[in-house]
Amino acid sequence: MSIMELHDVNQVFRRGGKEVYAVNGVSLSVEKGETVAVIGESGSGKSTLGRIALGLITPTSGEVVFDGTNLGALSKKDMRAMRSRLQVVFQEPYESLNPRIKVGNIIAEPLLIHRPELSRAQRMEKVVEILERVGLTAEHADRLPRNLSGGQQQRIGIARAIITEPELVVLDEPTSSLDVSVRARVLDLLRDLQRERDISYVFISHDLATVGLISDRVAVMYLGKVVEQGPTQEVLTNPRHPYTKALLSATLSTVVGQKREHVPLRGEIPNPSKAPTKCVLSGRCPIEVPECSSWPVSLLPVDERHDVACLLTEAREPAELGGPL
Repeated sequence: MSIMELHDVNQVFRRGGKEVYAVNGVSLSVEKGETVAVIGESGSGKSTLGRIALGLITPTSGEVVFDGTNLGALSKKDMRAMRSRLQVVFQEPYESLNPRIKVGNIIAEPLLIHRPELSRAQRMEKVVEILERVGLTAEHADRLPRNLSGGQQQRIGIARAIITEPELVVLDEPTSSLDVSVRARVLDLLRDLQRERDISYVFISHDLATVGLISDRVAVMYLGKVVEQGPTQEVLTNPRHPYTKALLSATLSTVVGQKREHVPLRGEIPNPSKAPTKCVLSGRCPIEVPECSSWPVSLLPVDERHDVACLLTEAREPAELGGPL
């Protein structure tokens, strides 16, 4: 059962008098209790997509449906009420925490907004409970964020996000600023919380190793479009789109003895100020053929639950199209 569905979502910004296509025709679903990772380089549109999913940005066109409700059709009052069910954990924990407010009050703030019937004593009881659940203690409630380590700060961010018992949490690069050992412990915490509370995650990242550890499905974005999506291990071990292959080839394999073929892309990422009228990787793709520049490619099924936006994958006649993937 899908808890969230994005239908043909587009987001166009105006910058310097030009239109920038940050998200272009993205459709994505998230099942109850599932983690869907959205990966890609900086500027691919993944963080913008996360903000659209949260209702922080109204898309230029398309729909965001959460638990059967079209978020775009909600009034400000109704959207405010909905926010207790949709939460976010940010990339830089310290920057997302008010340095002048004690940890207990930071975590309690969502309760003030969404559970105003609770007394101060009841709020603090819940704060202590959630602190202990994320591996901290009641003593941390009286500290300021600057007195905590990076890992502890991120645990505070997670505690603040889940104290309202949300059904979906967007995790925007939540471990990128942490060292490897702390990162592993935070990922373990997120997995445990998901199992206990049946939370759905949208996990935004550029770290393929982390994505492989936590996500069930993955969507690969490039220039605002999803170019490949499917079960995480299938996409990471058997990528079908040249861009996914290029991303993976630039990452060290976590499998002992495994070597990845280097897949080079030509040139630089093009200007996103023009709506693509052809394959978004056209001009950079190492296996491009003339047909690739004639029309934009939509996601096409190549296997059960595995879709790829590539003409060569669709055709299944590599000899006629310039060689195999």
